[in-house]
Amino acid sequence: MNVNNIIKRLPSDIILRIISYTYNIQDKHLLNDIVNYTETKTCLFDLYHQYWIVQMQEEELQDKNWLINDICAYANNYKATMYGYVDTFYNIFRRNIMLRLKTNEEIDRYVNKLQRRHVNKEINVYLGLFSSKERNDVIAKFTT
Repeated sequence: MNVNNIIKRLPSDIILRIISYTYNIQDKHLLNDIVNYTETKTCLFDLYHQYWIVQMQEEELQDKNWLINDICAYANNYKATMYGYVDTFYNIFRRNIMLRLKTNEEIDRYVNKLQRRHVNKEINVYLGLFSSKERNDVIAKFTT
């Protein structure tokens, strides 16, 4: 199904509600963050695909597994996660409004559940929680 067909099936009051948002000027910082997220994700996927799949001839998805491993290491200040997470790691996850007031143990449980999800979901969550500066830093570090 394409988007037009889906929109045509929506009740008119919902369509009008959605359209009203298109007239609001969006925060430039938010829009720039969305663009940065998209560009970073594309760049990292390409970078890791080129290295792990093309050059190293690994199996598909291994590139994304290496990517999430490196992203998690970055978030944990390159400390081995088997010894636990550092404050910086927890502070990144507290940017999620649902985890803002949670204890470190509750965040640990969230991260453990996240690790059981598809690797793309995990990458999306981390990149979504990173600031634009952190995403740019990730690209700079991972390209060297």
